[in-house]
Amino acid sequence: MSHSTLQSEVNKLNAEGQTLQAVEVITSEIKVNPENPELFLQRAQNLLKLEKFKEASSDAARALALGAGAEAHLVHGKALFNLGEYVESLETFNKGKAKAGSDLGGFDQFGQWTVWCEERIKKLGISDISSEAAKKVSGNTMEKPEVAPNTMPVPKIKHDWYQTESHVIITILVKNLKKEDVKIDFTDKTVSVSAPLPSGSEYSLELDMCHPINPSGSSFRVVPSKIEVKLKKADGIRWTALEGDGATPSVKSNPTASTDGKIASYPSSSTKKHDWNKLEAEVKKEEEEEKLEGDAALNQLFQKIYGQGSDETRRAMNKSFMESGGTVLSTNWKEVAGQKVEVKPPDGMEYKQWDQ
Repeated sequence: MSHSTLQSEVNKLNAEGQTLQAVEVITSEIKVNPENPELFLQRAQNLLKLEKFKEASSDAARALALGAGAEAHLVHGKALFNLGEYVESLETFNKGKAKAGSDLGGFDQFGQWTVWCEERIKKLGISDISSEAAKKVSGNTMEKPEVAPNTMPVPKIKHDWYQTESHVIITILVKNLKKEDVKIDFTDKTVSVSAPLPSGSEYSLELDMCHPINPSGSSFRVVPSKIEVKLKKADGIRWTALEGDGATPSVKSNPTASTDGKIASYPSSSTKKHDWNKLEAEVKKEEEEEKLEGDAALNQLFQKIYGQGSDETRRAMNKSFMESGGTVLSTNWKEVAGQKVEVKPPDGMEYKQWDQ
């Protein structure tokens, strides 16, 4: 079986939630090509999804022995981490990062896992650690690093998430950013967010998604009060977590409302429950209080008048604007109701029909 045919069949099985069958297909191919590192890596990735961490670790180690690249270190490290072997996990993540080198670019998937390993090692007080790994842990977490006097500390920025039947929406509560300065990369299992902060420091968020997403159907928007990342689900399943190697849930759709009439509560990465109606109101208030200038401020004023006005006010605005070719905007229905609103171009300008 060719590599592309195998990949297509495995992807199809994964999309249908048949990960065990995907492992069986790869195993059959390994019997034919026992020296192919990509086959062992692919089987290790699927074993991770099945939470067969010991078997995944063995396959990833075999792939590395056969010459696999940095991705095999990533899979090997994840398996070791879930087996509680944090020192070995940290070492393989460091080796993978070194092997990847400049290919990592601005999207380092090893970063968060390395931090998690260091945190576990420090919390458990593990002393049985190689000199290379100990040096990295000591430099990154155990000792407070020196900070240049002109370097601003990176502020802690909160993010949370919720979901619909078709999308997962991540809200990052960072203010006053421009869309052109925000860089977001999507793959089928990862999301990377980076942006320069007003303080001069750099914000970075790396997420290893719980389930596959559709990168081409995903998007983001930047408003004065937040960054909103909208991820298109590859499958219409209910997520129980944002990150990790999640098992396929048995429930295939999201409840839109509970049977007792209460608002449905969606799972969140936060241990604290959020009042989303209150959060929406706060964001709306911040957007209303934002001080705009020029045409933006004028348009905001007109929108506010139209939105809060009576039915007569709206009719007056619509009639005057349409009949005057956009040159008059009246809120007095009695004034414009009984006659056509004449065109009144600005001083020094002449009004002409578009075909003149």
